[in-house]
Amino acid sequence: MLTALGSNAQVVTSSDVKASVAKILTENYKKISNGDVEVKVTGTPFATLQLPNGKIQYKIVSGGDKIVPRDIKRVDVYVNSAFIKTLNLPVQTNIYKEVLVANDFINREQTLTKDNVSVKKIDVSMKMDYILTEKSLEKEMSSKKAFQKGEVIDRRFVKMRPDVVRNGEVRIFFVSNDAVMVSVDGTAMDDGMCGDYIDVENKNYKKVYNGKVIGENKVMVNI
Repeated sequence: MLTALGSNAQVVTSSDVKASVAKILTENYKKISNGDVEVKVTGTPFATLQLPNGKIQYKIVSGGDKIVPRDIKRVDVYVNSAFIKTLNLPVQTNIYKEVLVANDFINREQTLTKDNVSVKKIDVSMKMDYILTEKSLEKEMSSKKAFQKGEVIDRRFVKMRPDVVRNGEVRIFFVSNDAVMVSVDGTAMDDGMCGDYIDVENKNYKKVYNGKVIGENKVMVNI
């Protein structure tokens, strides 16, 4: 809610600021996460903010493209494209995904199947790089540790065939600003599962890059 103060000023409430910044971050995070995103600005150092009259814009200066469960975001405030001030706002982010959990106690070295694991939607913001989805059950998997009933299946403790095999052929996708610029044939320098970062070599130029495994024999390199 904006309240006019004469002809040259307006007041923005703390709730307005929190809602606007949370909306921007939510839209940003939806581009880099396929889960349900929930962002909450947990506080502001003011109850109301007095600004010049005009169109207000918020720009996330740091952390707007990286999901961190609890973080301080630096936000610049502009009115009619003119910089006004910087805010440092505490933000809590939750990412909900459907992941594998243990149906019952699972012994070490036990095969993971639809009989002993199930799919449950939970907040994975603290462990996004280590979850397994139902699609993982298409591969032969076994546990490297014991899992308790209801425990999330952490892929660091699961043995399965890698999505990328060392010395195997891969397709390297070079990405800039979330857009694929070019893709080339390459060779994997390491084994890797989806989400892992491994070294890959461009077959044509013999140049080595570090990229993220995004699928079977597929690696994404940010440029």
